[in-house]
Amino acid sequence: MDEGNIKFIKHLANESKYYEDLYDIIWKMNDQKEFKKDFSKVTVGLFNIPCGGFGDIIVCKTFYDYLNSWYPNMDVSICTSDPEKYDQLGVSKGVVKLHSKKQDVQCIDYHQLILKKKIKFDLMIVVPIINKSFEIKKFQKCIPYANVFNTFTMSEYNGEFPPYTFPIGVGEDNLGILLNDFKTKEQKLIKKPYAMVYIQPSPEWGSHAKYCFFSYLEMICEKYSKKHQKFQIVIPSWIEEEIEYNPQFTSKLRTLVKQYFKNIAIVYNNGDQHKLVEDVEEKSFLVFRADLLPQKREIFISLIRDSVPDVLLTGDQSITDAISCCKRKTIWYQIAPWKQGLAYHLQKGLPNKNFKSFKTSCGSLNSFDVNIDWTNFQKKNDFRIHGKKRMDLLLIGHHKFKKEKDLQELLTIIEKSKFLETAQKKIMKL
Repeated sequence: MDEGNIKFIKHLANESKYYEDLYDIIWKMNDQKEFKKDFSKVTVGLFNIPCGGFGDIIVCKTFYDYLNSWYPNMDVSICTSDPEKYDQLGVSKGVVKLHSKKQDVQCIDYHQLILKKKIKFDLMIVVPIINKSFEIKKFQKCIPYANVFNTFTMSEYNGEFPPYTFPIGVGEDNLGILLNDFKTKEQKLIKKPYAMVYIQPSPEWGSHAKYCFFSYLEMICEKYSKKHQKFQIVIPSWIEEEIEYNPQFTSKLRTLVKQYFKNIAIVYNNGDQHKLVEDVEEKSFLVFRADLLPQKREIFISLIRDSVPDVLLTGDQSITDAISCCKRKTIWYQIAPWKQGLAYHLQKGLPNKNFKSFKTSCGSLNSFDVNIDWTNFQKKNDFRIHGKKRMDLLLIGHHKFKKEKDLQELLTIIEKSKFLETAQKKIMKL
């Protein structure tokens, strides 16, 4: 390796504030202009351990699709403890099962997993890291040849346990969100006009789920009752249960809605319809539809697309899908306690001042007209742009590592040094 590159590596090492910063030298030392197509002729394993729902799986599947699109000659596999969920998404090729030493495969650590299939990867990326810091030594229990120069990480949106090779999310040093160009078919499940609600119950997602729903409901009724005599709202199952089993919730709902619609009904999950308020002399009618969710992702996105401009959502993937499919939507957002960082940067980046607080993020009578610049937001926060650059730099680093003894020695120094200062002194002697 030439003296200029060695000097730059020493500079990067010297600038490192934390020991883990040394791991990034393998890609930070490169220039994207050095990239060549044959650098991507490698085998890549995406390691995914689901931790509740489909969100983590969608993140990994989307990154899998990106890699196959960016690098046609790359051989990409998904190694997961739950291959059945990928099968539900129509992904079967390239999915490898990680076998568990325990029965429960949700949120399990990698040192408790076994890769039985005889396959060796050039590069490995853990997608995503959830609720804990990544530990290479635990990962090596599953993949013994893993090291900090061939194993990398992706966060969840605005992850709170850095460092990450691919920090995804909005603002700061994040590489953007996982946008898509969707081609969806028109849904035929419900006639327009209707509003879409997809939020989670308390206490799992904080204490304000009901407050969130009623804030949105009041705004929607005020805004759309003047335009439509007949209106529907798609709701998740937990709101159906509240209506059926919680008299206080139902009483509050009746009191709020009947100011705008004189007839109120709910269609339960089994298809039965029940009237909550009836006034035969009035024609205005609001129907809560609890019979439509959950749905497959394509249909779910179509339901968002065909709904009125104001949609109430939560979850990284639901927000991303709405931004991807529907640039003119006003997205109201249930802020989970662990997603306040994302909410903060969304309110700055969109901009949308309502995301400053859970009291206004789900809807507000004072915020009917929200002017959001989705086009500019997407340009600044498109992982397909920023993530592609980071991946190119990794591939350049991998190509150099195979040829350069200095980089192999650098890895040895990093692996065998216990402290940052010790590693820095050794690197200065390269």
